[in-house]
Amino acid sequence: MNNSIRLTAVSFFILSAVVTSASADDEALELFKRRITPILRSTNPSSCSEWHLSGVDLKNYIGDTQEQTFASLRSAGLINMQKPDESKLLTFIHREPKNATPVSRKARQQEFTAFRAWVRAAVKDPAVASAKTDSDQLGPKVALEVIRHGRRGRVVGSSIQNIWSEMGRCVNCHSPELNRKQIGRNGKTKEDVDAISWIVLRDPSATLQKLVDSGNIDLEDPDASPVLAKPVGLEEHGGGPRFAVGSRTGKNFRRFLNDYAAVVNGEYASADQIPRPSNVFAVSTGQQLRIADLPQRPGKKLLRADIYGRDGDKWSVAPWATAANPINGEREMWHSMVFATAQVGSDRAATLRKNPVLSDGRYLIKVYIDREDRLKKEQDYELGEAEFYGQVETDGEWKLGYQPPQIIHAPAKDERKL
Repeated sequence: MNNSIRLTAVSFFILSAVVTSASADDEALELFKRRITPILRSTNPSSCSEWHLSGVDLKNYIGDTQEQTFASLRSAGLINMQKPDESKLLTFIHREPKNATPVSRKARQQEFTAFRAWVRAAVKDPAVASAKTDSDQLGPKVALEVIRHGRRGRVVGSSIQNIWSEMGRCVNCHSPELNRKQIGRNGKTKEDVDAISWIVLRDPSATLQKLVDSGNIDLEDPDASPVLAKPVGLEEHGGGPRFAVGSRTGKNFRRFLNDYAAVVNGEYASADQIPRPSNVFAVSTGQQLRIADLPQRPGKKLLRADIYGRDGDKWSVAPWATAANPINGEREMWHSMVFATAQVGSDRAATLRKNPVLSDGRYLIKVYIDREDRLKKEQDYELGEAEFYGQVETDGEWKLGYQPPQIIHAPAKDERKL
């Protein structure tokens, strides 16, 4: 081979290398502009919203340039340089929740294929693969605790503890599996009944979504949410009042609704802003308690009964159950469903999850009455010594159902505070 032919071959090799390198550069950049940048500019929520109500969005990980984006993803450990298809970023995007919809599934697949194509090209581009950035690392701008607090799984868990556990009060009217008998009653049409059917039996996650979709949760003013305002009697409610303002149930609803709104609205930025969850587990027992012979004087004041069980030869330190409702002054009685209670994470809580009932036996019932209507002014107030009315011991059988309830008589006059 003469020198001219040899030179031509070398030149062709060098030119091919340059063209190949330029093609790789162009491919990664073109993919970034055509498939990644539109995700950044889109007004639609990313696939991250299927797992997080706020705090995390795929857009958080996309910078102004592909070099900045890749360098940040690589330093965060989200890019696998040797096996790009096994990059954590792609794994996170590709995860599918149980309640995925066809629309969300399509959007997730588009994100996945776009990032996979770009990551494959970017790791082959020397300039991009070795890029460094002096700017702050891309990603969420809130604390890790806030991100965890905004996970849908945690939020649904909170709704179960604070709202779903109370659905025994609402299910007959608001579940489409149980409220069909209302059609035709008092002029109600099927459409009327369907409009109030927001409970999905055996599915607290779907129920929460229906509450949101039906407008029963007010994200701007959580305390004004119809799911709270109607059952406490602050708004017209076909089923009448179901629980009182400031009661344990009312507090649980408010706790969840205010936290939910803050999460969705992105109001939390640091861990110290996150409210502490209740440390009391409560579950409906299906049992009822009635207090007879109450004087008319308290009227329709809120009465709370804390029920203590036997712990060895002493009464338990904390209540084993509680119940709260307004007094029926005209009938001189009070009646309420009973919720068993226990410290979150305790052995008793674990037992109640399997068998949520009060067993037969001896109990001490302490009665508190909000005579000054303080809870109507301060819903977070806890009834205490100032509201203590008296106590009664009882012994016997606790039956399930509205009738017959466990009946006790009001504390004797010399044992109570009027």
